Amino acid sequence: MIKKLFQIEKIKALSYPAFKTLMIIHFLLFFLVVLVVSQVQFSMSGFSIKKLYQFPNIWEFFPWVASWFNLFLAVVVILLVGNEFSNRTFRQNVIDGLSRNDLVRGKLILIFSIAVYTFFIVFIAIMLFGLINSDDYSMSAIFGKSYLLLIYFIQALGYMSLGLLIAVIFRNNALSIIMFILYFFPIEPIIRWIFESHTRRYFPIKIISNLTPMPEFLTMTSESTITNSSGKSALDLQEMGLTIEPLPVGLNVGLAVVYIIVFIAITTYLLNRKNL
Repeated sequence: MIKKLFQIEKIKALSYPAFKTLMIIHFLLFFLVVLVVSQVQFSMSGFSIKKLYQFPNIWEFFPWVASWFNLFLAVVVILLVGNEFSNRTFRQNVIDGLSRNDLVRGKLILIFSIAVYTFFIVFIAIMLFGLINSDDYSMSAIFGKSYLLLIYFIQALGYMSLGLLIAVIFRNNALSIIMFILYFFPIEPIIRWIFESHTRRYFPIKIISNLTPMPEFLTMTSESTITNSSGKSALDLQEMGLTIEPLPVGLNVGLAVVYIIVFIAITTYLLNRKNL
């Protein structure tokens, strides 16, 4: 059944001209950004942009860059789902024998497939730029932080799952995209502001976006390691008070997975309760 659903979703996605165009744009934009940044000449003494492209720093930098384009992937999902509602494709699928739960499974397979695609795009870019620019080719240096790419994969699933939910709620491409963007800013930030500061880290967008936090650029690009009395980098943004203390990685990932499950559960409920 999974293979059948995958084939159905592939046919529907590839028959939608905008899908292929948007995926090509996503691919080109990501590689263009990392290529342009690699050519930046950073003139400050003691710092080198090249270090962002060396192992293991590149495992933090590239997923962070790619995370901005996860919003783009969520919009792609919104367009595909909205297209299904406007063309009555969902209704026709049910008439042809699929259950409503199969419709959800099909879209989850699509989301997973897109996440796998972007996972390998980032992985290939990391290996390509990392091997070209690195000085240390030990296994610990090359793969020591590779787990960060798996966390990025979960983030891609999170953004697209939210996009799927919003598309099912509003069933209109333009309105869904607007509401998706507005939820990022200002809706959730305003809601977070109402609560105590220590609880603001637990909201869905905060949790999912924090899976790929902004790298410590000052520390990573420094030609030498500067430490303070506690043994930590003196260039650490958190130590300087410029960023708040993040949740533990395991807790952050666990909560992100919980939110993804909640998004999927609500999507399934709505598709089973509403008219197609």
